[in-house]
Amino acid sequence: MSAVVAREAPAKRQALPLTPGQTAWIVLVPCAMVMLAAILVLGPPLGRALFDPGSNALWPADWWEARGHAEPAKHGRYMLAELAPLVLAGVILAVSRRPPHLRPQTTRALELTGQASLVGIFAVAVLGQRRLILYEPVAAIERQVRLDTFSIRDLVLAAMLVAGAVIVLRRRRVVARIVACARERRLTRVAGLAIATAFAATWLIEVVLSDGLIEDGGAINWVPDGVYAVLDGRTPLVDVHLIYAKLLPYPAALVLATFGSTTFAFTLLLALLNLAAMLAVYAVFRRLVGSAFAIALFLPFVALSDAGHFMPIAGGVWPMRYGGAYLVGWLTARHVDGAGPRRRWIIFFVASLATIDTLDFGLAALLASVIALICAQPPRSLRDLTRLAGAVAGGALGAVAVVTALTLARTGELPHLALLFEWSRIFTDLGWFSLPLPQAGLHLAVYVTFAATIGVAAVRLARRAQDVLLTAMLAWSGTFGLIAGNYYVARPDNFKLYAMFSAWAFALALLTIVCVRALAARDWRAPAPAQLLVLFAFALAVCIISHFPSPSQHISLLREVPPPTYRSVIEPFVAQYTHPGEKVAILLPESYRIAYDLGLDNVSPYEMENAIVTQRQMATLIGVLDREGVRRLFTPISGGERILGEVEAPPEHRAIFQVVGFKPLDQVNDMLVWGRR
Repeated sequence: MSAVVAREAPAKRQALPLTPGQTAWIVLVPCAMVMLAAILVLGPPLGRALFDPGSNALWPADWWEARGHAEPAKHGRYMLAELAPLVLAGVILAVSRRPPHLRPQTTRALELTGQASLVGIFAVAVLGQRRLILYEPVAAIERQVRLDTFSIRDLVLAAMLVAGAVIVLRRRRVVARIVACARERRLTRVAGLAIATAFAATWLIEVVLSDGLIEDGGAINWVPDGVYAVLDGRTPLVDVHLIYAKLLPYPAALVLATFGSTTFAFTLLLALLNLAAMLAVYAVFRRLVGSAFAIALFLPFVALSDAGHFMPIAGGVWPMRYGGAYLVGWLTARHVDGAGPRRRWIIFFVASLATIDTLDFGLAALLASVIALICAQPPRSLRDLTRLAGAVAGGALGAVAVVTALTLARTGELPHLALLFEWSRIFTDLGWFSLPLPQAGLHLAVYVTFAATIGVAAVRLARRAQDVLLTAMLAWSGTFGLIAGNYYVARPDNFKLYAMFSAWAFALALLTIVCVRALAARDWRAPAPAQLLVLFAFALAVCIISHFPSPSQHISLLREVPPPTYRSVIEPFVAQYTHPGEKVAILLPESYRIAYDLGLDNVSPYEMENAIVTQRQMATLIGVLDREGVRRLFTPISGGERILGEVEAPPEHRAIFQVVGFKPLDQVNDMLVWGRR
């Protein structure tokens, strides 16, 4: 016995080459420290070089709607933070080519250090979300609800679920029965799709609203205004400067023109498009794990996507941002898996259309697909890279050609592609309603999840994992989440964080697949801290299912439709001073809908006065008023009975209107009509 121990002792001290997984954990902390130093030191000058507003500024300075300030350092630092996971992936791939040799004890200690760092970040995120550490009072301009996504009950229940799974799944008979029941066959495919559709559709009932419900909820919605602008004869990227989607208003306008121009019809369309986007995610899960296990991933994905009951105001996020992105992700998964589309340019054609429609999430999906295809089939020569670049360029040019043909057919003008960047620059460069990034909170856990998917994809590339589709989609989800995260960073309030939960849930589901497969290969013995962390985060998403909203309650609200009051006051006032077909400028909420209902031609390039927050925008408006010969202008004013809520006009705006020849004619409540000869 002593001789055997003597032979094993030197073997334990013998240096062994690092595996790609070990390399990832060992280089994690050094890479993080180097990138953190770069973020702190290089972020401010990088931000000033790329996000300097120059002479542009929010205006008027003392108007509450123009509050905020430029934060170039924040955006420069986040740009470096986006690159950090790619740097980590590059180091993993480079080191894995000639792995160093370390003693097993040293390797184990360094691995635990790397994993402990992730557990620590997650703990800081949860404690920060509970406002127990590093809490800062909510800024007055944030106007948001408290983020209480995960309660103490959810945290405890998630820990119990993980512990129970680790104990139960150690029994091979249990695992064998689960695998046998989940085996892919026609019945599971049909049942899986039916369950996924029913669950998502039931959850999405909250999206469907009436005109009265919108107003009763205190929200005079900006989102459908682009649709009514198209119905009213405006053309996005030409004569109307929409904040939200630039292309979705076209098919939506066709639907509303056919089935009725109501909020109910519009939100029902949104719900159907949301359902299609979610089912695209389910289709990706099914390709990865089969129908039965896909349902186990999909239900928590849907629940976490609406963890804050964000769906009623989700028009700005679903499907205008996620719809196109998830369609691109689904096409990418199909291509990698050997199904259609066979041509890569088709993926980038759709991705480019999504980018034109919604720049932030569309561009994130496009770049994510580039990274995913590189991971699926790494280029081995300059010729391979050239072919990929050609596919990207071909798809982009095709999308631009389609949009150009559409705008030429409607207006005889070319689209002004510079308008794609107008609102992103106002939010980013000028800092419209900017807020500082919280020191601690769930955004840390979200960022780490995206970074982890890229790191895991790099590890799988280094060890040439056979499931190429999983590797590609890990890279896709991480890249998409990091780039789309700019949406939150520009104005990090809780609603923006809720909007990132769907991308987070998608990445978390893919990491769960990796962890479950790794643990199953070891009969669920000795799970690593990082694996337990992933399972715990996924279990939290499972717990959100218990927050399922009551469909019957929302349906009863739709049946008891309160009469809309806003347009019943606005439209008679506007009609009193106009005649059908007249060119007017309406700067009130739902301006294009008012014009459409009254048969007017609203030539205002902006949806309401609150959207005119720079002097350049005001100059654009005045130019349109002069060029179109507008004689009637409708604006909000301060005071009155406040049927417009927080919408108001600053004195600087009113002074300019008077300078260019407009005079106040009459007012009702907090609305003012101007006249000019």
